[in-house]
Amino acid sequence: MFTIQYVKDLKWEDEERTLFSCIAKYEEFNEEHPTGVNATDSYAHIQEIWAKGNAGEYGTIAEYVAPLHPSTTPQPTTIGTQTA
Repeated sequence: MFTIQYVKDLKWEDEERTLFSCIAKYEEFNEEHPTGVNATDSYAHIQEIWAKGNAGEYGTIAEYVAPLHPSTTPQPTTIGTQTA
């Protein structure tokens, strides 16, 4: 298990709120790590982040924002501009 120093920038990654992303700093590493967190993960440090994150101990989890739809503008190809 990793020892959590801090967790920040929590954001829901789905509408159902089954997964959030965050930045975690562990004592065992010099750098911060982007981390995906869900309730069914088997790692103890992820379970701890899930529980404390949902309890508000790391601040508010930002709302889920759906990705933008792909552009419908014709895209260039290796042989020129693609037409629809």
